[in-house]
Amino acid sequence: MSEDVATATPPPGPARAGRGNRKLDQWIAFWVVPFFFTLFGVVFVPLSSMMPPRSPSSSSTQVVAFMQSHDLLLACVILTLSFGLAPLTNAVYLLQVKRMSVSPVFRYSIMVGSMVGAIVGMLFPMFCFGLGAFRPGYSPSTLAMLYDFGYLAYIGSLGCFCVMWMAFGLAIILDEHGILPKWLGYYTVWQYLTELMAAPVWIARSGPFGWNGVMTFWFAMVLYVPWQIIVYVCIFRAIRDQPETELECQPRAYR
Repeated sequence: MSEDVATATPPPGPARAGRGNRKLDQWIAFWVVPFFFTLFGVVFVPLSSMMPPRSPSSSSTQVVAFMQSHDLLLACVILTLSFGLAPLTNAVYLLQVKRMSVSPVFRYSIMVGSMVGAIVGMLFPMFCFGLGAFRPGYSPSTLAMLYDFGYLAYIGSLGCFCVMWMAFGLAIILDEHGILPKWLGYYTVWQYLTELMAAPVWIARSGPFGWNGVMTFWFAMVLYVPWQIIVYVCIFRAIRDQPETELECQPRAYR
């Protein structure tokens, strides 16, 4: 009998370590989120001056001076080294959606939407602006085309995120487990609807619906930035309150 008990009892050291670190992987991914977005903001705002977006009606001289800046190349180097962190930030949301009492189609929609959005909204602008600064001597018309392509991809691709955040908001609203608060679902739906205002950037070259306009950029940012912070806080609470019995990384049973 004593031998059976000794055999069934797991070694105390690894068991204690497992119980204390079962959420470590989630917390590592979670804290990558503010690091990535901070780095992303530094690259696009003070370093490269890509954001806030420059005017679609900038003169040829202004476009050439911007597109031939060496800061754009440095920004591309940093993005190249860091955009691999984006999947970790999305995984934090996906894991909580997986706990919800909704169809997996919501989770897959979020995953695919984030993939498409990252390609169009981050990689395309990086290649366009970086290509313009890579080799001196491009004609002003070529630089103007890359300039338009970069900004239209960045601002005009918000529709990619509409499906993504629509699935996220509906998953929260329909969830019966209360993983995230219902009001966050309605806030998410309202936030993604404002991103539809980016559609006119393909038509308007100035005014409130240009890619740097009050409606297409600034109004969306006023809603998006607080929403992103609120989602982050709610995800923190969801991870903190998640029962260990729901964790998929359960320790291996000893025999």
